[in-house]
Amino acid sequence: MSELVEVSLRSIYVNCFATFIAALIGVPLALVLDVSKSRFKNILILVFQTLVGIPPVLVGLLLWLLLSRSGPLGGLNLLFTTTAMIIAQIVIALPIIITISHSHLARVDERIRLLLLTLGANKFQFMAAMLRESLSGVFSAILIAFGRVAGEVGAVMIVGGNILGRTRVLTTSIVLYTNTGQFEKAIFAGLILLSIAFTVNFMANLLSRKAEG
Repeated sequence: MSELVEVSLRSIYVNCFATFIAALIGVPLALVLDVSKSRFKNILILVFQTLVGIPPVLVGLLLWLLLSRSGPLGGLNLLFTTTAMIIAQIVIALPIIITISHSHLARVDERIRLLLLTLGANKFQFMAAMLRESLSGVFSAILIAFGRVAGEVGAVMIVGGNILGRTRVLTTSIVLYTNTGQFEKAIFAGLILLSIAFTVNFMANLLSRKAEG
């Protein structure tokens, strides 16, 4: 039981921290894309939309090549650490947050945009207003990204190594328990994972409603 508690706490830390960092990067990028007039804007959106479907195993493999001893970032000694797992989950979550947030930002009524410009709002004020108008959609994007990384196993298995006491999380534990015939433990770990996802979603929904006033 103590092993599952430790693994659960590590899962919460890795999943929440990765989603938090991805949101810190992704939401501002979505805002910049929304107000951008660049001719490359649509190409960038298409790239991020494509990356939403990137296989986690491919993310894990690419990071493994970068972080392995013979790779360009091998000197950082990040392979088989929770930091490498967080980086993998950020890579997976980022395009989800950018794409879904941008789609909600793009739906803001054109009259609101014109009113803000008429009132002389600068770019920062304009983006802040767009974020307020799309707050529930942006929260949804972050929650969807959290759900994706919480259930992710391929990338974290490759770059984390599923090492007991260091990098084992709930999803990799489920794989291990299943492969070794410990089905009761696998189901229990799955129920813990669902409970964590439910709690995070519940709290985020509460925050979203409070933010909307």
